Amino acid sequence: MSAMEGKMIIQQVTVKTENREGQLQGVMEVLGQEKMNVEALSVADTVMRLIVAQPEQTARVLKEQGFQAEVTNVLRIKVPSRAGALAQMLTAFAREEINLEYMYAFATGEGDEMILCPSALEKADALLADFLEQ
Repeated sequence: MSAMEGKMIIQQVTVKTENREGQLQGVMEVLGQEKMNVEALSVADTVMRLIVAQPEQTARVLKEQGFQAEVTNVLRIKVPSRAGALAQMLTAFAREEINLEYMYAFATGEGDEMILCPSALEKADALLADFLEQ
């Protein structure tokens, strides 16, 4: 069994806000009014990262409402729930001198998934493809 299953490059929406009450609520209210579902969310200080079905449209709608939003590329992978799987992937990244700028995990009805932002997206994507074949 491989350590990682089903990797792919996707787009996420990154929203930069002020670090004060109501900012997350404001973004979620806009998306709710537009019937845009959030599949995954990470919030740290003044940065929100969103996985949505239509990232370009989502970023456009948020910009129209005065939010600072942009689309960025990340890796989305399915992760088996077993000890050592993440350590194996991180070891492979370190060996290839790929820095993991940030990551966040979430669960779907089909298993655990992780969003990764490596310093070298294409290199990490290729490495994971090789890693998955082992």
